[in-house]
Amino acid sequence: MPKVVIDASVIVSSLFGGTPRKAFLKALKTCDVYISPDIKQELSGLLHELEGKLGNAGTRRLRSIIVRLASYAKEINPSKKLALSRDSTDNAYLNLCFAVRADFLLTGDKDLLEIPAKKLKSFGLNRLDIVSPKTFLSSK
Repeated sequence: MPKVVIDASVIVSSLFGGTPRKAFLKALKTCDVYISPDIKQELSGLLHELEGKLGNAGTRRLRSIIVRLASYAKEINPSKKLALSRDSTDNAYLNLCFAVRADFLLTGDKDLLEIPAKKLKSFGLNRLDIVSPKTFLSSK
């Protein structure tokens, strides 16, 4: 099974359905999904940050999505810390990808999507493919 790490942007976007939701569900059903304590902390912070914008019903749905992810995902605490992305908060995803030798990082974040494959390889992320939800859906 492919190994996948899912970025917070996809998790939050999946709340609204469409392609991000389909990609999120495909990952849960067909892949080994991974999460780290740093990513869980980011998701918890996002939940509180978005509470006012989403309202009670939206917050409950997002919490449910996060709980579902946490119940399916294998939790790993990466020991290696990479400084690869222009946005340092994105490095938590890359650290996890490195630790589990992920095949895919599913994201809508341009900072991550624009990292060249050559740069990933130079950091030891040889098999990682950083993809958007749309690209992930069209992959095998």
